[in-house]
Amino acid sequence: MMTPTPTAEAREARLTELLEGGLSDAEARALEALLAEDAEAAEELSAAREARALLSGLAVKAPPRDFVRKTQRGLRRRSGGRYFHPASHPVGFKLSTEVFSVIAVVVMAACWMFLEAERRAQAGPRTLVEIQADDGTPPTP
Repeated sequence: MMTPTPTAEAREARLTELLEGGLSDAEARALEALLAEDAEAAEELSAAREARALLSGLAVKAPPRDFVRKTQRGLRRRSGGRYFHPASHPVGFKLSTEVFSVIAVVVMAACWMFLEAERRAQAGPRTLVEIQADDGTPPTP
């Protein structure tokens, strides 16, 4: 009976698990036995072990103090200002709901007053009969 050959991704995943110690002892022994038969996979595992050893020997370096600012500036420049634009930052102060409501009512009242004054100015002068009719009394002939 033929055993199916694993895909490259599946093989790489199993090798990574072996390298990181994520396999049980039985699974690790079975994979080591398969590696004895597959020279290419054994080479990949040894290269990964060498790379891991080299990377673990590197010192951790802290990012520069202005790393975030420079990164945002670069993104802003490359994106044409769509990201991290100074104008897109939120306003530095917050309005309470009550203050916002009062401002909205004042603006609406001012708009109504100006529109009503404009409507009256366009209507022209009113006669005494029209003025009496507005208060609910019937106009007199």
